[in-house]
Amino acid sequence: MSAPVLAASEPVATEPVAAAVAPRRRTLQVGTGFAAAAALMYFGGLLGVYFSERADFLRANPGQSWIPAGARVELTAPTVMAWTLLLSVVTMQWVVHAAKRDDRRHTLIALIVTAIFGVAVINQTAFQYRQMELTIDGGSLAAPLIYTISGSHLALVIVALVYLFVMAVRTLTSPAPSAHLDGMTAAALLWHVMVFVYLVIWVGIFVTK
Repeated sequence: MSAPVLAASEPVATEPVAAAVAPRRRTLQVGTGFAAAAALMYFGGLLGVYFSERADFLRANPGQSWIPAGARVELTAPTVMAWTLLLSVVTMQWVVHAAKRDDRRHTLIALIVTAIFGVAVINQTAFQYRQMELTIDGGSLAAPLIYTISGSHLALVIVALVYLFVMAVRTLTSPAPSAHLDGMTAAALLWHVMVFVYLVIWVGIFVTK
């Protein structure tokens, strides 16, 4: 027996098709990338001035120290900060790894540890300023340049911490932390740039002096 044939006028039932979900835009990542590039150019300019002035001073004053006499620009505190920031790179990637897998507990732990590292660097910088006893009115350009560069990096650490806090609130209050992975990776990008800048400062200013 042949199958019944539907009349031409009889409507055919169709399943509703779900609307396609548009991919999340990477606005935060692109914007943070431009901001990070601007920060790198800014510090590149400052360090270029510092190295140029130091070379001119040492060429014009052979045998003299670029750091004014009486100042204590030691290597211990900057080295501790360098290693602290290197450890924070690992914990920052831990944040991204945990958020990508919707592991809220480990995301929170990694965020707290990373923030502690950042606050520790701020505290160590304040200690270093008290220890250096580097005065700007000494007639040397070393003091104002060192304070300008290290102070600018201190401001970048604070910005990176605030950015990380905002992205942490967005991520941890979301039903799925991975939904805001773009924001967390953007915060990680700025954090890694901040660490890289300090490593250059550490070698260029405090190791070589």
